[in-house]
Amino acid sequence: MKDKRLSNLTPSHREQWLALLENQGVGHPKALQVIEVPGGLVQATLGEPPGRINLDGVPGGVLMFNMSPVQGLRQTREGHSFVSDMLHGEMTLMPRGVPSQWSWNSTCDRLDVIISPDVFGDGSSLNLVDRYVFRDSEMDAICRRLYRKLSLDSTPERLSVEALFVKLAVLLLRRHSTASQAARVLPSGGLTRNQARHVLDYIESNLSSQLTLTELAEIAELSLHHFARMFKQTIGVPPYRYVLERRVERAKTMLHTAGASLVDVSLSVGFCSQSHFTSAFGRIVGATPTEFQQSSRKRRR
Repeated sequence: MKDKRLSNLTPSHREQWLALLENQGVGHPKALQVIEVPGGLVQATLGEPPGRINLDGVPGGVLMFNMSPVQGLRQTREGHSFVSDMLHGEMTLMPRGVPSQWSWNSTCDRLDVIISPDVFGDGSSLNLVDRYVFRDSEMDAICRRLYRKLSLDSTPERLSVEALFVKLAVLLLRRHSTASQAARVLPSGGLTRNQARHVLDYIESNLSSQLTLTELAEIAELSLHHFARMFKQTIGVPPYRYVLERRVERAKTMLHTAGASLVDVSLSVGFCSQSHFTSAFGRIVGATPTEFQQSSRKRRR
């Protein structure tokens, strides 16, 4: 299901960004990975050359997380300039709709996250405050995981990226938004039995698909962040972990079948690549798919 809330940024955001860099005299980065998620997008940049750019305001709030060792940065918006050596792990926030100018004096590695004000889909609005250089340990951990997923995997697991994106949005709501002083009280209970049954049945019937939190939340008729918390409270693990475990269990059943290839199995249970399948299978089972398949064949003899 296609999210329309940031449709003027996607699906060609990557191409637009590369064109903007070129038009403003900045060379292309060594690597640029962009993943669209419901309510926003996540962009990992590696090796962007020094330069200066002017940006129009975007319809979502912007979080920039610095992955470079030290980044000499000048940022200007709404008549105010901020100049600093931005250290590794420091971040900056910019409210939606604010034009800005940026200049940096060395090669840049960073994570950019654009978050729509209606990211939660429950009628509320996430309006970020303006912050230049700050640290937040929980957001730091999430940003690093997102950067690793996008920069190390050419086809990162969308459900995992989306889950981290929602966690980040919740932290921004509670700590760095205009609603931070009066963050909403979340429902205290978990999913009802009917909600849980419908969601689990849907997951089981669609393991071969690229499931998203948005789909699952709609099945439960809940907003994204309410659903993720309530699912974990009821099932005991986050949605992403549950889907991963069910995919591995389905794969184990298929690997018992003589002649099943790893490529066929990985695609049939919804993994985006054989390498991701092998890695996830090993973490959960404690053996590679090949080792498991060989052991299974020996037991059948």
